[in-house]
Amino acid sequence: MRTLLPPPPPSSPDHSPALASLAARILYLNPLPSTTTNLPLYVLNAAAFPSANDINHDDLVPYVLARLPNEDSLIAGLEYEILFFAKNIQGDEKKKRPGWQWYIQTYQLLSRVVRKRIRKLWVVGAEKWLRMLVEGVLVMGGEKGRRKVLFAKGWRELSGWGLKIEECCVPPTAWEAELKNGRNKSLGVGEETEKASKRAFGVTRPLPFPVGCGNATGDDQPEPRLPRVLREATSFLLTDDCIKTKGIFRVNAKAVHVEALKDAYDRGQQFTIWAEGSTMLSFPYWREGAGEIIVDELEKKDGFDAHAAAGLIKLWYKELKEPICPPSCYQALRKFYGDESLQLQPESLADMLKSNADWTFLSPIAKQILRLHLLPMLSKVTDFKEWNQMAAHNLAICFAPTLLRGSDIEEDMKITGIVTRLLGALIENWKTHLAPALDPEGHFYERLRLPEAIGDREDPLEESDPVALSLGSQMNGITLIDNDGSGSETPHDDLDDADARPALPFRTRTLVDADDSRHLPPLPPRPRTFSDAEDQRPPLPPRIRSSTIANIPTFSHPSTPWSSGQSSPANGSDHQVKRKPAPTIQPSPRYSTIMGPAPQPNSTLEHVPLYNTVEQSEEEPYGPEPDPELPGYEAVPGPTSRTTIPRKPVPNTSPERKA
Repeated sequence: MRTLLPPPPPSSPDHSPALASLAARILYLNPLPSTTTNLPLYVLNAAAFPSANDINHDDLVPYVLARLPNEDSLIAGLEYEILFFAKNIQGDEKKKRPGWQWYIQTYQLLSRVVRKRIRKLWVVGAEKWLRMLVEGVLVMGGEKGRRKVLFAKGWRELSGWGLKIEECCVPPTAWEAELKNGRNKSLGVGEETEKASKRAFGVTRPLPFPVGCGNATGDDQPEPRLPRVLREATSFLLTDDCIKTKGIFRVNAKAVHVEALKDAYDRGQQFTIWAEGSTMLSFPYWREGAGEIIVDELEKKDGFDAHAAAGLIKLWYKELKEPICPPSCYQALRKFYGDESLQLQPESLADMLKSNADWTFLSPIAKQILRLHLLPMLSKVTDFKEWNQMAAHNLAICFAPTLLRGSDIEEDMKITGIVTRLLGALIENWKTHLAPALDPEGHFYERLRLPEAIGDREDPLEESDPVALSLGSQMNGITLIDNDGSGSETPHDDLDDADARPALPFRTRTLVDADDSRHLPPLPPRPRTFSDAEDQRPPLPPRIRSSTIANIPTFSHPSTPWSSGQSSPANGSDHQVKRKPAPTIQPSPRYSTIMGPAPQPNSTLEHVPLYNTVEQSEEEPYGPEPDPELPGYEAVPGPTSRTTIPRKPVPNTSPERKA
């Protein structure tokens, strides 16, 4: 058995920074302890293993195992848990995955105290061969070793065992491996997300109020804050390495990364790692009793890039419950901004975004989203257009489709050009004309900072209502116009005053109990569908008697009486048609009588001659004799004897012998 040698120290010339970096991506310490035992939790990610063609996995073993707790701490009584993401990324799995021999050798290299101090081993998404291998190795440890291992098909099963995946630092490679291998239901993505609770995407209140100010109304209502998803993604996007990325907001990110980020923010994932170039950003998490938790263990390659942040922001705008430009404003957009030769003045654009505007096609919440986030962010991106090559018109082309979401796709495509031109003018005039009038103090960067209140660092949870989901699907495409002229510009006033409204009166009883003495009045007579004159329908024609139908002939013959101009029985004549009587059915002779020996006296059947052959006799006519009294029937002579057909002799085909 080989002995485990520690890796060379960083100061040694034999130390490999590349192997140390790979080991940090494969095995790392989670920022928060385990939620089940409050012990240190180590995350082992199989998707981070490099290809066997590039790196020798045997050389990687010392660097990986060196990241586990040292033996001195374990001897002192320290225990730990391991969360093993065993699923690999689909594709070239055979080249990336280490063989089962590598796992066995690595387990044998562990010391006895390292094996003994493992409290729990959580294995997620293990295939059959790996599960059999782990169970086979644990057999050697006895029943106590088998109780330490728990296998889970997906991440959702971990919550059932008490381990919260929201408090685990999950790298993008683990997200990608889980999503690409058909584990969407276990993550709550797609259909499951609609049924589950949401925090960020498609919520009723996209801009939440600070804690303790949700019930304020009127002038006392404070300015809403940005949700966590916009605050963190925008802060990372405005860093130097990201804002200079070529084609930002135009180049599509990996769909699996955007999908993973959406699910993470909807479920309240505590740690999200962003990495682009030399920039690595991770927002701290505050936990009672531990203070600020900062992630400093994960490598920069295991973070989401700038295109993923840009795609996440576009997805947030696309999935707004009420789009920025709803279908109800399409007619106003065509009327006031449909002319391409129209010059959009900064004064008219500023009036359109003011909260106290006399008239505007934008809703109050849409104007707040544009003022507080979208226009300031896009204006900052245009300041670096020499590097990212994204001018105001280019950004408007990328963002205009996300601001529209109507039931008719064709109408959305027709209005996209007008929205693009209007959004481009807003971005160009924001820094010079609109920001001084709408945001003179310039609090955009202050809104991106981490809130001081602990409750504002996470978005409120919105429980899904199945009735609201069904009503929302039914109301899709229906526009409700408020004509009361109230002109309320305060967002969510209807939601804040909902609790202060008086209760609805009780409904009147529509049914009376069986033991009630009261009786319901009788129902009124059902109205007639026809008038008295129209109800006198004509009688049906008389039916034809069955005897008459039976006398109607089904064929005609030249010799029939009515074929020569005489009247038929159906016309009232007394002439009766004579029909041929049905022949008497005789029982078939017995086989032994026909083919048996010579007949005995009194052994013949009636009307059946006994012959020893089946050939027809010359004296016996073919069939019964015709009845001469019936008209139109003539006797047809039958065959009297068997006819013999002369045949040509068969030629001799045998070869002649030569003399």
